Amino acid sequence: MPHAPDIRVRTLLRLGRHEVYRGQCFHAGLLFEGHSGDGHGGDGRDGGGRVGHRLDVHRAGDASVLATARLVHTAEFIHPFGPGAVIVVGKHYLPRAGWRTYHSVARLVRGRLRVRTRTMPSGLQVEQFGGSPRAMFFNEPGSRQVYRWTCIGPRALGPEIHLPGTMIVAGNGLYVLERNHVVPGRENLARIDLATRSITRTFPTPRRRLCALLDLPGTPWLAVAETWAEQVLIVEKATNRLARVLPVPGGPVALARLGRGLAVFCDEPRRIDFLDPTDGAAGPLARWNLTDVGAELANVTAFDIDPANGDVYLRSPFHPRVEGGEPAVTLIADASGRTRARCGTVRDGGPHAIAGA
Repeated sequence: MPHAPDIRVRTLLRLGRHEVYRGQCFHAGLLFEGHSGDGHGGDGRDGGGRVGHRLDVHRAGDASVLATARLVHTAEFIHPFGPGAVIVVGKHYLPRAGWRTYHSVARLVRGRLRVRTRTMPSGLQVEQFGGSPRAMFFNEPGSRQVYRWTCIGPRALGPEIHLPGTMIVAGNGLYVLERNHVVPGRENLARIDLATRSITRTFPTPRRRLCALLDLPGTPWLAVAETWAEQVLIVEKATNRLARVLPVPGGPVALARLGRGLAVFCDEPRRIDFLDPTDGAAGPLARWNLTDVGAELANVTAFDIDPANGDVYLRSPFHPRVEGGEPAVTLIADASGRTRARCGTVRDGGPHAIAGA
């Protein structure tokens, strides 16, 4: 069993004392961090002394703010949006209109963060984004629908999905994490054919807490973490069939990509395993033991990796049930470079579907 190489752990930045949102994204060499109204020391003001939500952008590994911009809504989720932009999804309460959902596209232009915000129709309480600038999809748990954003606004795809969550576009299909119930432990994976609007479930019965879904670009697969079964499931995108199972003792809760390897964050015991997605029996390529890290990692909700150097960014917002939690963004540097090197040498693999899965 490989042990952790020489890694360095440090708190990159502190979040507001009551920051609850998971808005974080490392994209195009930049780290984007969302902050709610109390995101600057808990005083309810942004860097310019104004009350409100904001989006900060940082250079890789740098706590200083490269640029910042106000948001009219929370930053609940931040997703890559083309080569140099991100899309932020969130909400805001209007006294006469109630809760409204927004999405904002943010791009760094000549040192300034340019933001364009769109308001969703009042009848939709959108949660997350999936897709690309050419094919934009939003989930709406209340209506059990996924909506495609068009030039005339959102249009429902049609198939009913119970509490749709994370979404991934793969070829002509849209994969959606179907949560089925507000209590975890009854999830499935659903694929909507974007040409025919038909829907098929990946698994014949619900799984044991599917909580993270990740595309593996350049391979035939996507990965989904099954926390309570202590494993990661590798699904063949073209056939919507289970290809292999990767054992992950301790329960995986978040996924990220490093080179050709798959990074898995586990909370019990706290660690990061780096796996070969083509081989479920070989064990980890590397393992980072994080049990000695303090309260900063008590509630990790966002997990990003800088592909250039293998640095890991973990966002831990406030949670009322986490005693002693310290809302923060933690940077873990691959000081020796050995983990990144191992993940860069993973061999390419072909489809290996399990019959009847």
